[in-house]
Amino acid sequence: MSICRRFKVHDSCCGLVKRMARIIERDEVNIPTLCHDAGVHHATVHSWFKRHSPSVINFQSVLNAMGYELAIVKKDNRRVR
Repeated sequence: MSICRRFKVHDSCCGLVKRMARIIERDEVNIPTLCHDAGVHHATVHSWFKRHSPSVINFQSVLNAMGYELAIVKKDNRRVR
């Protein structure tokens, strides 16, 4: 797959969205195809890059279509000094 066009991720958007955007760019994911596969409108995904936070269900759907999953991981109790 290739990137349909470059996109800019706003500095203040969610860290999870920023990470997803890096994966999309690295893997040259075609966003319209990804959105179709995930069942999420492409305008919804593009809005995430402009500071709108995704719903968990939509974010999981997109990650799943990319071959990833969202997981809850317990924080390590050690503190960095």
